[in-house]
Amino acid sequence: MYQVLFTSNQFKGQAEAAPKRLFEQKFKAVYDVFAKIKSKDKSLLPRLLQSIESHLMINVIAKRVSEEYPLAPIYTIHDSISTTEEFVDAVEQIMMEELTKAIGHPPTIKQEVWCKSNMVKHLENLKEKSKVVA
Repeated sequence: MYQVLFTSNQFKGQAEAAPKRLFEQKFKAVYDVFAKIKSKDKSLLPRLLQSIESHLMINVIAKRVSEEYPLAPIYTIHDSISTTEEFVDAVEQIMMEELTKAIGHPPTIKQEVWCKSNMVKHLENLKEKSKVVA
C-alpha cells in the first residue's frame, strides 16, 4: 500500500513495483483516481489523506467525544485517541460509528493499554528495529 500511495506514477515501470501493478490490476478505478491526484505532485495524495485523517480525528470524533463526554480527557495522536479507562469504551464506540459513517466500512480498532510493562516492551521492539536499520 505504501508503494501505491506514496510513489510517483512513473515508479510503476520499475521491477520492484510489482505490488503497485497488482493493485492497479485488482482495483483499476481506485488506482486511476490515485494516479490522477498524483499526476503533478506525488506528495498530494499523502497530504490529502493526512488532511482527511486529521479532520476525522479532531473535527469529527474528538469533537463528538468532548460534546457527549465533557469530562473525558482525550489526546489525539495521529489516527488514535488516548483517554482514561473510564472512557475507553465510549470513545471506541464513537470512533467506530464515525469512521464507519465516513468510509462506509467498519474499521479495525485495537485498544492499547499504556502501562509500564507495555512501554518497556515497546521500547525494546524499537531498539531491535533500529539495529536492523542501522
